Amino acid sequence: MSPPRTRPPADPTRTALDALAALPPADQLTVAAAHLGGAPQAVLAALGLRAGSELDPSPERLDGALLESLCARALAGADGAVFTPPAEARALAALGLAHAAARRGGPAPAEAAAALLAGRAQPALSRALDGLAVLDPACGGGALLAAAERLARGVGARLRLAGIDLAPLAARAAEARLALLGARAAIRRGDALAAPWPAADLVLANPPFLRHERLAAAAKARAAAASGLGRQADLSAHFAAVALRHAPVAALVWPRALDVSRSSEPLLADARARGGFAVRLRSRAAGSFAASVDTALVVWAEGAAEAPAAEASVPLAALSDAELSALARGAGGRRVRLRRPRAAAPRGATTLGALCEVRFGTKSGCNAFFHLAPLGGGRYASPLAGEVRLAPADVVPLLASLKEARAPELADPQGVLFRPPAAPGAAARRYLALGEAAGVHHRPSCAGRAPWWRLAPGRGPAPLLYPAKVGARAFAFLNEAGLWEDKKWHALFPRAGAPPAWQLALLLAATPVRLAVDEGARQLTGAQAIADVDCRVLAAAPFPPADAFRAEAAELAALRAALARDPVTTDLRATLDRPAQRALDRLAGRLLGETAAAVERQRDALAERVAARLAHAAEVRRLLLRAG
Repeated sequence: MSPPRTRPPADPTRTALDALAALPPADQLTVAAAHLGGAPQAVLAALGLRAGSELDPSPERLDGALLESLCARALAGADGAVFTPPAEARALAALGLAHAAARRGGPAPAEAAAALLAGRAQPALSRALDGLAVLDPACGGGALLAAAERLARGVGARLRLAGIDLAPLAARAAEARLALLGARAAIRRGDALAAPWPAADLVLANPPFLRHERLAAAAKARAAAASGLGRQADLSAHFAAVALRHAPVAALVWPRALDVSRSSEPLLADARARGGFAVRLRSRAAGSFAASVDTALVVWAEGAAEAPAAEASVPLAALSDAELSALARGAGGRRVRLRRPRAAAPRGATTLGALCEVRFGTKSGCNAFFHLAPLGGGRYASPLAGEVRLAPADVVPLLASLKEARAPELADPQGVLFRPPAAPGAAARRYLALGEAAGVHHRPSCAGRAPWWRLAPGRGPAPLLYPAKVGARAFAFLNEAGLWEDKKWHALFPRAGAPPAWQLALLLAATPVRLAVDEGARQLTGAQAIADVDCRVLAAAPFPPADAFRAEAAELAALRAALARDPVTTDLRATLDRPAQRALDRLAGRLLGETAAAVERQRDALAERVAARLAHAAEVRRLLLRAG
């Protein structure tokens, strides 16, 4: 895949690449093992190859994969570069080729996928694939293009391959690897978002996983100009937007953040206006693979109908060809479950956004400057400037994270936020001068404000706070103490005519509402068991209408008394088993028009989702440790 920028690789890696490229695959193992500093069998294991098995490392199976292994080790995940493992590359290439072949007169995608995975010659499929143009605009070491070529050859076809990568080392590895295969391939080094792409029947790619905050301003501008998305979109969204417009079929490693991020809404709207995602496959056990974000394998096709998302209970590398073929037919199985879209909110229900304005929490731009620890007597500890003195009006109490909130109405805030008046006093001006001497005012978030230090002008503390990142613990905090929120919280302001803030806080902790939020959240990072909640997702959560609360005021008050200061732990089952929580869940279900049985299923589903996220994180950590 193609990171937006990369550090120059060490010369020994390029030397080893060149030496390997001159050798037939069968002779590459010893050279690669010496360079990687491991035994030959350990190198094979890192590639997913095992002697004496169906993954026996014959010359045909090695197909230059060692070149990519060297490249991946040298780039070390720099700036979003995560290479596609062999099993996932093969699965995605097979599903993408099957849909591309169907558009050129080949068999139905299900039949084509089964033939490709089995290596079973089929004249109609061979004719449809022969000469098919496949482009990977973030080709890395060539894993996806190599997988596509091998699958096509298995059914008697030859593809026309093209690849682009910004990293010179990656482009060299892909070029050498495809040359070893004898493929018809054109690989060039370049920024795929700054130049036209060659024509393609299929875009097959694993875009770089890079958040927009890590992109330089010039790179953001180039990406936005290429994709038409806003500058707040992640780099993978820009790549996906261009890919889905460039070819009639796109097979992509898809960060699940793209399904819920506000910045990706135009991408999804355009994709569904012109076609549909015919395949969407992820694993509950480890995402698509050991990437730093939660991903799925997707195939989008022009004019196609949207298929149900599929979720495997095992890593995708463990799925059999028969299971992948069944997925191409739209069928699940014992280890692959098809997930239907969540039903719309019952008639009469509304959304949280109709009752509350939902805003992002305060992003300071430099917590080391704005977040302070009180020392007493007007003294504060600044991570950036050491001990400083400030006036009482220069700071506000801060609730920095969910860890500082123990229950819906019980918190132990540890710090304060530097938020001086519009006309700062002498102490604040001295501290601002220290910040400017340290260059804080030049940071992107700060430089975009006028003045650079003014945070959320014109508003006060939010009456309700909801975590922007959820794990086993997730609940709304009733902010009667007037604490300021960090960016780890969303700020909720009840609208005119809405129920009291404490009633809204209670319902936000009810399982039917929490499950809807959790289902819309994105896995923030594969190695951590937390998920990112976008404002849009929170605002869209189903909620009882305002008038429904009035009839239940007495029961709500009793539930508040039981739950307000009862600490919420990371033991979700224990949290759900509290009698007051069960009663709250039943009440929320009743107000939303849900049956008691449906509420029980939702309670089980929430516990299952959290447990799966914990298992997913543990598996990714294990895989990353093994790869490192």
